[in-house]
Order: sequence, then structure tokens, then C-alpha cells
Amino acid sequence: MDERIGTLYAVGVGPGDPELLTVRAARVLGEVDRVFAAGHERSGRSRALEAARPHIPPTTPVEVIGFSHTFQGLETRRVHRRLAPRIAACLRQGRSAAFLTLGDPSTYSTFSYFLEALREVLPEAPVRVVPGVTSFAAAAAAAGVPLAEGDEGFAVVSASRGLEPVRRALDAVENVVILKPYRNTAAVCDLLETRGLAPRTLYASRCSLPGALTRWGVEPARRHAEYLSLFLVKGTGGREP
Repeated sequence: MDERIGTLYAVGVGPGDPELLTVRAARVLGEVDRVFAAGHERSGRSRALEAARPHIPPTTPVEVIGFSHTFQGLETRRVHRRLAPRIAACLRQGRSAAFLTLGDPSTYSTFSYFLEALREVLPEAPVRVVPGVTSFAAAAAAAGVPLAEGDEGFAVVSASRGLEPVRRALDAVENVVILKPYRNTAAVCDLLETRGLAPRTLYASRCSLPGALTRWGVEPARRHAEYLSLFLVKGTGGREP
């Protein structure tokens, strides 16, 4: 057995369009010995793998690991601890591996939890992070609007556990991206309407994917709320847009 430990690459594949992978991501996927992809726990579908597939050689082994889209299991890292020894075994053979995530591996990614689990079983493993295009960058590009300008503030918050982080961000800075609103979409819409921010809100879903929607106002969110969605609120924090 090769005593050299292989390198693990955390590869951000962007919001879903294969053309939005970076040149570095495409190169890494063409060179690694094995690919692991996060997928849906029940369906086994991996949007990250679908985006990366055109850049993975047909001879490269690929394994999809089912993850929940909820916070269930995060405290115990159940799935992450089950996966870590499998990847560690690959690395101990001197082989390289890629772990795929949608968007960017450092932004609300399951990779951070997995890395903790890997460090428990193979702390010396070399890890390289390949950043990816975020969904909110893709949404702003599709709408042709800046995320922030000049000396403006810019915040990214999650609505998955309630509205309090959203309220604080709206009070603090001029531009706010609200991620993971799905189950709380109606409540987010109500909050933005109450504050008079609905006309300044861009709603985007399925960024860069077929059926993508990018519209101003909150009514599109009420009609078309789905898991892969976000809000970009412009001109908050007491400053006119």
C-alpha cells in the first residue's frame, strides 16, 4: 500500500449550471481518482453531481451519499461520521478524492460538518477547498443588479430557523441576501411587506437551472416558493436605494 496520503478536494460546483464551474474545479474533477457527491437522502438525486458530471471522466468512480435537507442528524454528525471512514480509506491508499457541494464549500455547506468527521479519523489528511459561484451571485447576475456598491453594507443570512436573524440584518445594512427561506417563505414575505421593502426585493429560485425565476416583489415568492430559492433585498438599513 502507498504510504502517501491522498488529497481531498472540496469542490464547489456553483448553483447548478455546468458552465458555472470554475476552471480550477473542472481541472480537479478531471484529475482526481474518486468523486463523492452529496445527494438527497430519499431520492438519491445529487444536483451537485448533475452540475459536475460533464467535467468528470467516465472512468472515474462516483459515489452519492444521502444527506437530509434538514438539521436532523447534525448534532451527532451521523451521516458525516459514516462517510468519513470510506473517504479516509481512499486517501490512505494514496488516492485523491473530490467531495462535491452545490454553490461554495465554505457557505452553508455540508462539507464543513464532514471535515470535522474526517479530522476525527484521519487528521493528517491534506484538504484543499475549491471555491464555487454562490446562488446569490448567480441571482444578482441574472437580474443585472449589484449585490452592494460603494460603502454599502452587505449581509447574508439564513431564514431556516426563523426571522430574527433576518430582522437584525435588515436593521443593520443596506443590502441583505436571505437564504434558505423555503418553509418560512410566507413569513419572510409578510416581514418585507410590513417594512415596506417588497418593491425593493428580488426573489430568485432555481438560479441558473431550467425553470429559473427572477422577479421583483414578494408575490412571485408566495406563488412559486420552493427549496432552491432566495431573496435579495436592496436599500434597507434606513438608506434609500
